[in-house]
Amino acid sequence: MRLQRIQQEMAGRVSIEWRAFPLRPVPDPSATFKGTYREEAWKRCAAMAEPDGVVFTMWSRNDYPTWSLPALEAAKCVALQGEEAFRRLHLRLYEAFFTRGKNIAVPEEVVEVVRESGADMTRFLADYESGKARDWVLHDYEEAVTRESVRAIPTIIGDGGRRVVGLVSAVEYRRMLEASADG
Repeated sequence: MRLQRIQQEMAGRVSIEWRAFPLRPVPDPSATFKGTYREEAWKRCAAMAEPDGVVFTMWSRNDYPTWSLPALEAAKCVALQGEEAFRRLHLRLYEAFFTRGKNIAVPEEVVEVVRESGADMTRFLADYESGKARDWVLHDYEEAVTRESVRAIPTIIGDGGRRVVGLVSAVEYRRMLEASADG
């Protein structure tokens, strides 16, 4: 949300290329939420996002997502329908997970979010069910890890290798992006 707003403010000076980065490229059945570092991180993110009007609702289900590939694959499939379709889904997926408690590891729940985003469902389902997006997601992941040494999300990499890792204020994102845009 912050990055999209900054991109609009800096129209023409900054472009953002979203890449998929699964924190777990394979399911981890031991992933839990309550009483873990995930719960503490969620609280920190909630506090940082509050000024932007973003609501984080603590995860209350017993089925914390064991991976994010189903959601990342859906985003890649919807991106084939254009930048605006991707932008709508991207925001809806975040809201579904962090605010509404949707399990983004469950394909049926992801498909419901895609439907809500207004995507062309016939095209989406054909692409999603083909499985081809998984290779695209894993390619993004491998490239990020090997070429860019990414280990966390978000990682924002600007021109000249400038980077910001983790959720930071809009001021910090803007500072790095302006430095990158200005050379």
